[in-house]
Amino acid sequence: METKKYRLKDIEEKIDRDKTTIIRWEREGIIPKAKRDSRGWRYYSKDELVNIVDKVLSTDYFRNMQRV
Repeated sequence: METKKYRLKDIEEKIDRDKTTIIRWEREGIIPKAKRDSRGWRYYSKDELVNIVDKVLSTDYFRNMQRV
């Protein structure tokens, strides 16, 4: 049985951030690096998606990044 794969778009929709922001967070080590499929596209497991969304929605760090 194949497990469902979640894409950047799935995370974008849940946290209301652009994919470039999510990729930057990944590059900076703030969130875990995504796995890649045969095309090189990023994907996440359900657990990874839930953890990322929870971290973003519950952490002041992410809200404070928007302020200038």
